[in-house]
Amino acid sequence: MEKQLSVLGYWLGIISLVLAVIFRLMTVANVIPPHMGAPGGNAISYMTFLHGAGLFFLLTIASWCRTARS
Repeated sequence: MEKQLSVLGYWLGIISLVLAVIFRLMTVANVIPPHMGAPGGNAISYMTFLHGAGLFFLLTIASWCRTARS
């Protein structure tokens, strides 16, 4: 189970990191990022995906450490 969690966390971290880079490049190029909700809603920030990537990579490391001890 820990190995599956580790693999899933790794790939979700990679996807989140790629999305963070894409959204950051959109911000640098002055392209308006997608908005949440109504047309005047908040723009989706790249920091959301960056924090998500960090969380998923931390999950991967924790799962791997638990598997290595077993």
